Amino acid sequence: MKNHLSVYIHYPFCKSKCPYCDFNSHVRDGVDHARFLSAYEKELEFFAKKVGPKKVVTIFFGGGTPSLMPVFLVEGILKKIAELWEVAENCEISLEANPTSSEATKFKALRDIGINRLSLGIQALNDEDLKFLGREHSAKEAMQTIEIAAKVFENFSFDLIYARPKQTLDQWSDELRRAIDFGTKHLSLYQLTIEKGTKFFTEFQQKKFQMPEENLSAEFYEMTNSVTSDAGLALYEISNYSRKNFECRHNLVYWKGGDYLGIGAGAHSRIYFLGEEERSAITMLHEPLAWLKKVEELGAGIQKLEKISAEELREELILMGLRLREGISGEFFDSKKLQNLVNQGLIDVTKGRVKILDEARLLTNSIIQKLI
Repeated sequence: MKNHLSVYIHYPFCKSKCPYCDFNSHVRDGVDHARFLSAYEKELEFFAKKVGPKKVVTIFFGGGTPSLMPVFLVEGILKKIAELWEVAENCEISLEANPTSSEATKFKALRDIGINRLSLGIQALNDEDLKFLGREHSAKEAMQTIEIAAKVFENFSFDLIYARPKQTLDQWSDELRRAIDFGTKHLSLYQLTIEKGTKFFTEFQQKKFQMPEENLSAEFYEMTNSVTSDAGLALYEISNYSRKNFECRHNLVYWKGGDYLGIGAGAHSRIYFLGEEERSAITMLHEPLAWLKKVEELGAGIQKLEKISAEELREELILMGLRLREGISGEFFDSKKLQNLVNQGLIDVTKGRVKILDEARLLTNSIIQKLI
């Protein structure tokens, strides 16, 4: 809805850089959090004037590692958002956290200031793979943190990375069942991918490890869908599974083409400004101190702002919407292209909605390319 707004807050710092990570994260000592709070507040004020009155329906603290943020910083940002806009009574307020004992001690304090959904970066439940993935926590710490999160938050999720080098289907099946036994109502399950610019990209080029063959990767994905489905966790997006009414509402805003405002170094926005017909695509400066300096000088750390054409908007809606199991309205598509993919057994078109068939979901990217 046009009067609804989702707000993403990027905290760009981590204790260490994971070898698979291509997100905007930086390892820094001695962060001046009071200075950062002032900058976050200033940037929120800047955009509040641009977008006007809105109802905030989701807030997401991502990173980096937002659980490293002092509680006063999270609280200050939430207070500023509530000053500038109406916050929906049932607003989903999520925060990403690392499963370390020091960060788990903050969970109750975070809940008390308004965080109502926690997303834990577990990634693996055995020490050998955690070490390979560059994680600083142990499997024991991960499991203890999940148990603490379950006591503090009704709504919590955690991430696991699978199809790891040397991992077998039986090992993944066992690990996934153990994860489900914790009673989480949401899981994000990602196949390991090698991204340019990461440490893993270099090591993979140097043949320091091997990735599973394509056929095996497909078997991993099919098993993942089968095990989660049997446990009552429905696939609602290509890598996300949940019990009914526990989908991540913030991410659904992205996938359904809703308005979102990204605040902080490296954050992205897709938003309509007051009185403008075209949507704006905004990218903030990536380097944290460069972002900080620009916000202090000009009110916002914008690196790039451009208007999205009708054709670009259509492509974005297709790109994001077809990731969802429920699919997207057929109005965006050429009927001949649709029929061709229907004939190939790749998509379904029912009641004006286009969706990728479950058995073709591994081909999502190539199907989207054909439609665009």
